[in-house]
Amino acid sequence: MSRSLGKSPSAVIDDFLPSGLAQAMRDDIENHFSAPESHRAATHQVWNYWCVPELYTYLRTAPDKVIARESLEQFMARLKAWSIDYCGMAEVTRPYLSLYVPGCAQGLHNDSGNGRFAFLYSLTRNERRTTGGETILLRAGDHFRQNLNRPSAGRGFYDLIEPRFNRLVIFDDRLVHGVTRLEGVMDPMQGRFVLHGHLRETPPIVTGPTAAALMPEFDRHLQEAIKLPPELAGHHGPLVLRIRIDDGQVESCQVITDRVIHPDANNTAWAPWLAELMLRIRSFRATAGAGEIIQPLMFGNPVNLR
Repeated sequence: MSRSLGKSPSAVIDDFLPSGLAQAMRDDIENHFSAPESHRAATHQVWNYWCVPELYTYLRTAPDKVIARESLEQFMARLKAWSIDYCGMAEVTRPYLSLYVPGCAQGLHNDSGNGRFAFLYSLTRNERRTTGGETILLRAGDHFRQNLNRPSAGRGFYDLIEPRFNRLVIFDDRLVHGVTRLEGVMDPMQGRFVLHGHLRETPPIVTGPTAAALMPEFDRHLQEAIKLPPELAGHHGPLVLRIRIDDGQVESCQVITDRVIHPDANNTAWAPWLAELMLRIRSFRATAGAGEIIQPLMFGNPVNLR
């Protein structure tokens, strides 16, 4: 059954991979750090100590230098399938494998230029002799005006997501986020291990026996349907629709992802315009054809139909 992210800025999925695959990836990490007396430059001088003052401090590497390539390919395939189903995003960037030991952290920042969503998959032990390493997600909104008449602190402004083993976290790349400082023993086995990268849109994903033949006509219809009134100027972000066509007619049009945001929180133009857009899409008619179209629409300036 297809799911959807909808308007949610983030999602947390526990037990993302089959337990055997997740454990095999963790075992590769354990084996990498075992028997330190036998470590050699060719196999172990692979970690980049990435330190950007006041922003990033952690170690990172290409994951296939530590984890079996076959396991990584299975992870990437599962993440891509999940991303298409849940977000409508088919591009998954090659991840980094990052290690946080005591003293490592990320300062608050956003990744608006890197993708649409960030993904973070944890291979961190649930039972460990370190603390910290939680992902900080600052909640959207004007924190000053929202708290004029009430004191607030800590989790009143942000969410903390623990790096549980086999947990996938995704979030809007535009959200301000960071990682809390790790404290405790220096043993890397006790550290925070995560695979992380970004999800992006691709051209429309078309499935079904005759859906591809409909695309030129459907593209022309979509170009006509997207008529942006002046009050929509400034809206930014991804909208992804799942459109099912049967016998040349739109059977259903559903929102998979709607992260289109206006800088002014009081701007209410989006919801009625989106409802009108979906009505226009449902009016599509062709002589024949059946299938499904996952259609990304990237709002900014101008709208990118990809």
